Amino acid sequence: MKAAFIGTEVRTAELVTLAVHLRWPDVNPIVATTAAEGLEMVEREAPDVVIMHPDFTDMTLSSTIGEMRGFTNVPLLILGHQGDEMEVVTSLEVGADDYVRLPCDLTEIMVRIWALLRRVGLRTEPETDGPISSGRLVISPSTYEVFMDDRRVVLTSTEFRLLHLLVKNRGTVVAHQTLERALWGGYMDSSRLVKKYVQRLRRKLGDHAREPVWIASVHGVGYRFIGPPLASQVAPQPITV
Repeated sequence: MKAAFIGTEVRTAELVTLAVHLRWPDVNPIVATTAAEGLEMVEREAPDVVIMHPDFTDMTLSSTIGEMRGFTNVPLLILGHQGDEMEVVTSLEVGADDYVRLPCDLTEIMVRIWALLRRVGLRTEPETDGPISSGRLVISPSTYEVFMDDRRVVLTSTEFRLLHLLVKNRGTVVAHQTLERALWGGYMDSSRLVKKYVQRLRRKLGDHAREPVWIASVHGVGYRFIGPPLASQVAPQPITV
């Protein structure tokens, strides 16, 4: 595994290094102290996870996350400021996968990284799921890629996992709580975020809430994928989290 840290504070970088060593003793995080250097590092080194402490001054947190999501869906954990609820929501809305408020202990950071890697699909064995097609839409679980009419649809890892979960359960209503638990593991109040991510996903798929062709809302319950029958589906699929 390869971990990357972006931030200027030496103490936080040391905390992250110790947290990573708790579970992956042979891993030494690669470090960048500015957002620009961090973006270059992530693109060049292709780490398995990025931990970001937004104390750099050359770019805003939102713009840094946005630029990173333009070229990679690498799992991204933000170590942010205690009590700043707006920063939490904004970070997750623009593409971060998880947020930990500082100060915290080593164990929490390690557990969050471990849980994040599990949720976004870091695997110890090769992925066996082949591409899933639903009409014009094709999803590749092994590469986290989505195509619409042979055009690649760029999704963050969280958007991909949301779409994949809905598609695997085509025709079945997936409850809000199930989506929250699958995407964020129950670590935060994520009720508002599910709606935001569905809106973003619809936008990228060219879908509309009033006349949906891919994702339908079931008021007060959850969401249902209503696209054409899946090419790889031979029997109803159980909900998987």
